Amino acid sequence: MSAPPVGPIPAIVFLPPAGDTRAEQWMASARRACAADLVQRLRAGGFDPVHVAAADRSAGDIIAASDAILTESESPFHFGRALVQIIESHHFTELGYFGGACAPLATGETLAGWRRQAESLPEDGVLVNNVYSTDWAILRDARVVLGLAERLPTDNPLGWVLREEAGRPVHSPAPTSAARTDIDTPGDLALVRRHRDLGPNLREMLEPFPEALGRRADALARVLQTPAESLALIGRVSEAAWHDIVQSSQVWVRVFAEERGMRASGRLARGEVRSLVAEMVEEMGAKSFVARMSQLVQGVVWDTRVWMAHRGAWPNAADRMAADLGWAEEIADPALRSLTEAIVASRAPILTGGQGIVAGSLRAFVETVMPQKKP
Repeated sequence: MSAPPVGPIPAIVFLPPAGDTRAEQWMASARRACAADLVQRLRAGGFDPVHVAAADRSAGDIIAASDAILTESESPFHFGRALVQIIESHHFTELGYFGGACAPLATGETLAGWRRQAESLPEDGVLVNNVYSTDWAILRDARVVLGLAERLPTDNPLGWVLREEAGRPVHSPAPTSAARTDIDTPGDLALVRRHRDLGPNLREMLEPFPEALGRRADALARVLQTPAESLALIGRVSEAAWHDIVQSSQVWVRVFAEERGMRASGRLARGEVRSLVAEMVEEMGAKSFVARMSQLVQGVVWDTRVWMAHRGAWPNAADRMAADLGWAEEIADPALRSLTEAIVASRAPILTGGQGIVAGSLRAFVETVMPQKKP
């Protein structure tokens, strides 16, 4: 039986450490702007009070405008330990958890709708945006997380762990771009930067946008808008994103989908990720592989984190962000630098990032650049 409505729900917005390099600092600025929008929209959506849990003081303006909670700066940042410590020390019951850069397209009205949906769940129920890759969660009873800290190095497996290991009723709202878009990489920002529902703080921060990355995104838009062009989607491709492209455009789509759920299932942590595409990159070499892709299609959207996981040598955040920006000269990892150089030189535009660029962010991009068909 569902519990009665609970009224305003407190929310906590997590902001991880910013990082030191130019690429990391640029991404941190975007996350802070997104978090500032999110705090305002959460309040409009009936969440109160809204706390910001920051791992450092770089988010000064957001901290000053909220009920701040400074978490202990653990390196690397451990989501589960930080969340459990906050729940225990502040005695939270109902709680909305939101990553600082999640839901950049969720308006106050949208957030209010999710809050109402969560209120209709059983007393131990949880509403998450995505069971397989969680960016936000509304917990009817925050204590369901206690005892699970070590299973949650990041927020990604939160929904999966609560459902599969804790046995809680976990639900999700409709898989719209508002629910599924999360800002993890520069590639996400390239795809969502012109969406009508982007918050004002993030929109302002993204002007001016890195020129080379913007050109690649604009070239991909032209591919989508040109009948009979071809586009390749590589990595943890969302069926919904693929469907949106098919319904909204007249392009041919090649889909190379691999390793959905690699984080939530633990395959990434156990070193079990295997990728046929990554094997081809190894056998052909980055330059030859990219050249071959450019012969097959006019554009590529590539979740390169599957390739990284297959290799086993996971690049640090500084290298990952620089690679997505196309700043090859700032990448220390030799293999990633070689791949980035090939991508930047490719005659077909190639956009790289994480799972979001072949899922929620890609859906937002399609909504932005393609005329929407009337029902």
